[in-house]
Amino acid sequence: MAFWTAPHLVRRTNHAHRTAACGTILGLALALGPASGGAQDRPLVVLTDTGRTCDGLPVLAPHPAGLEINRALSRGFSGRLLRLYRLEQVFLATRGGPPPEPAYLALTSNQGGFPRVGFYLGEEEKRQTSYVDLHLRQDLTGRFGASDQIFPHELAHIMLSRLIGPPGDGGSNQVHAVGVRTDRIIALHEGFGEHVQIMAVDDPDAEPTTRALTTDRVRLAQVDRNREAYLRELSARWAPFSRMRMTFPFWFSGTEQVWRYHAVRADLFGRQPRIPEHLLSDGDPYEAYLIENVLPGRPDDPPKPAARMLVTEGVVSDLFYRWATDSALQDAYRDNWFYEPFGTRRADVSPVENVYLKMIYAFALGRPADARAAIACYEQAFPDEADALDRIVRDVLLGQAVPASPEIWLANPAFRTGTTLFDQWRSQPRTHTFDLNAASLVDLLGVPGVSQATARAIVEGTPYQELRDLRRVHGMTPGLYSTFERMAEEMRALKQRGSDSEASVTIRSVLMPYLRKALTALALAAALGAWLYWIIGRPRWFRAVLNGAGVSVVVLPLAWLGGVSPLVALVVPVVIFGMPGGLWRWRSRGAVGAGVRILAAWAAAALPAVLLSSAFF
Repeated sequence: MAFWTAPHLVRRTNHAHRTAACGTILGLALALGPASGGAQDRPLVVLTDTGRTCDGLPVLAPHPAGLEINRALSRGFSGRLLRLYRLEQVFLATRGGPPPEPAYLALTSNQGGFPRVGFYLGEEEKRQTSYVDLHLRQDLTGRFGASDQIFPHELAHIMLSRLIGPPGDGGSNQVHAVGVRTDRIIALHEGFGEHVQIMAVDDPDAEPTTRALTTDRVRLAQVDRNREAYLRELSARWAPFSRMRMTFPFWFSGTEQVWRYHAVRADLFGRQPRIPEHLLSDGDPYEAYLIENVLPGRPDDPPKPAARMLVTEGVVSDLFYRWATDSALQDAYRDNWFYEPFGTRRADVSPVENVYLKMIYAFALGRPADARAAIACYEQAFPDEADALDRIVRDVLLGQAVPASPEIWLANPAFRTGTTLFDQWRSQPRTHTFDLNAASLVDLLGVPGVSQATARAIVEGTPYQELRDLRRVHGMTPGLYSTFERMAEEMRALKQRGSDSEASVTIRSVLMPYLRKALTALALAAALGAWLYWIIGRPRWFRAVLNGAGVSVVVLPLAWLGGVSPLVALVVPVVIFGMPGGLWRWRSRGAVGAGVRILAAWAAAALPAVLLSSAFF
């Protein structure tokens, strides 16, 4: 995750006086782990959460397995970034920044990963010190999204924010993901963090099981199947409780981590996924929105416009990855005077470190707000490398130049998206916001009164210097233009009100809508199944209810978690329940017809669950 958080700063009239409770907590923290002496000499200090707070800050203590974790995260690219983190701090100290400190990693019960600011370590208050917060049960190595990739991702956020400041409000009202079109600010920070994950997997000194991920074709094939199954369900005309959407939290996170490597390296988030025509004509383009923001394109899909690419973090991630690994930029060393403020010498800097030190220098001077400005800062600082960087940028933007268009943000209350992509049915809806100059057909078709022809004309007419330029678009009536003006006003009001951050998204808020959806599907399937069983089998009503509920409890998990075909989902309860009942009826009464009727009743009882969990047309 990528949301920069700082604990609430508690106002105190006398900083020197702490409460007795706070002192007790600090004593407990010291007792939980070995002393932290010598921590300043280590590049990484691993901490654990005591579960206590003091003055609004979490109290952390040395982790009992800190040395083992330190060894795992001090190799490969994670170790290289720790060295760069130290060099950056030395450089910033020469510009009036605080003295260098180790990198701090806190293993907590918080889901995901976060860059944070402020904590207590023993009796020492570190209110302005940054640290990485990772979940305590996360794998260290050996899978996409393990700590040896997520830790440097979050450390990269800290490094970038020290240079240019933490991300502000860029306009997007959607929680980010690798394929989501957000805004220029989020895309810069998240793209910079995510490219580090690729570097971590590719690093020649990475842990062997992490390096092996690059050739894991079995996992990649499963991810491709997930993509096609999800696309098929979103494109279907009938898919009320379909498998991939009902199990989205269970497959998407792992799949997205694989896409952060393979799809980003192939620049597939720079390509526009093809959207079925009927999804663009249905009035509510939410399924089309999901296709556009969840899925990477295919290699033969058309490029997205450059303005939209630079607000998609998967594209910005590819930009930084190619930037950091380009041999021309790596080999362009500067004179020794350049490296002295970093506390090192040219001879001690590796080629990949050379690129990052130049980024640090350029970003500290220019403080870029987005990827476009980051490119300009670097080229201004190192004009002799401008041609090489321009080549990389054009390659990433699939032959397009960096757009110079301004941002024109609009908020459309008539079109709601989920709070996150995990909110597949918009149980926690958010007003959709978008930049007119980076808008897609889907963004525009959600605006009341915009036809496909008008939406295409608006996209083709970009860039716009101001909103009133829309008046020249073919099909733009005075009434429709007034709608766009109202959306601009709504955007200003939305920014004044503010919106919830991703820190407000909890496991409960993500999973509860799925539980409610599953219970709804179960109730519908059980009721319809009981009715069909009663019509065909003619049992007593309570037996029909039990059988309808029982078969639904079997079929729905088979369809959602087992991934079986509709035919198999229909046959399984007939074999488990129907055949024993039919054989008993045939043997006890000697009537073949009675046994067949029992089989048919069970098949009919299973049919509603099969239909509700399937995608058709």
